[in-house]
Formats: sequence, C-alpha cells, structure tokens
Amino acid sequence: MFLIVLASALASGCAFKTTPYGVSVANVEAIKSAGIKPVAVEKFESFSPGLTTLMCRGTGPVTVEPSYEAYIEKALIDELKLAGVYDVGSKIRIKGRLDKVDFSSAIGGGKWFFSVTVSSESDEGYSTSSEFPFESSFVGDRACQEVAQAFVPAVQRLIKDVVSDARFKKLAQ
Repeated sequence: MFLIVLASALASGCAFKTTPYGVSVANVEAIKSAGIKPVAVEKFESFSPGLTTLMCRGTGPVTVEPSYEAYIEKALIDELKLAGVYDVGSKIRIKGRLDKVDFSSAIGGGKWFFSVTVSSESDEGYSTSSEFPFESSFVGDRACQEVAQAFVPAVQRLIKDVVSDARFKKLAQ
C-alpha cells in the first residue's frame, strides 16, 4: 500500500502556481506621463494560444491562470485602468501578441524571458523583449517555487518595458 501511495504522489508532481497580478505604481505613473488618450485592449494572441504551464526542472509545472497571454493582457488593462486611460469603448484599440514566454531556474540566477508585440490600427507597433532576473536555488522544489514567485514582478517589468517605450505614445494616438 505504501508503494502505491508513494508512486501516486511522485506521478502527480507538484504544481507551482503564480499569484494574481498586482499593479505597479511606477507603471501607472509611466502611463500617466505618456499623456495618451483613453484606449481599449483587444484579446492578446500568443505563439501558443491557451498556454498555462511551463515545466520546471522536471519537478512540476509553473502554472498561470487563465493563460500566459490572458494574464499579461489583464495586467496591461489593470495598469491602464489605474492610470485612468482605459475605455473599453475607445476607437484606439491596442493589440498584443505574446511571442515568447520562458524562464531559466539556473542555480544562483534564474530569469523570466518575455517577448511581446503591440500594435494598433493606426500604428504597426513594435516588439519588446524583457528579462527579469531573480535568485534561484540548487534544490528543485525551491527553485521552481522561486520561479512562480518571480512571475508577478517579471510581468510588471514587461509592462514597464512596453509602456516606457517612446513608441507606446505613438501607438496609443
């Protein structure tokens, strides 16, 4: 009986869940200082639509809900709302595409990697690559937990990289 329970526990693995997004005051200020008109955000596309998990060291998946592209889309909307420039009815519609999401949980120096493309009807847009470094552990379970914990600040950095780009103001006109 013990072997059945042990085998079941090992087969199921652990899931390392990311936490809900928390807005960044610095991002809200960057959006406000861009002086853009109210915008809407269309549903983000992705290189892998609906992707919710990335494996971590064979220890278990790092999961996000509802998907990586939807999480980033909602994060951008939350930042725009707090900056007072989000209007679902706006004719200026920002489009987004998640071109890459990945991470490294290398011992001593993990990183999240993102690449997104943003555009609008009036502007072909631009691509932004973003990296967010974090400490990573030698122990697999701990390293994968650190990956999940670093996701929110990594997405905050991604949003910062998108909205701080001088092309963002042009995109949202």
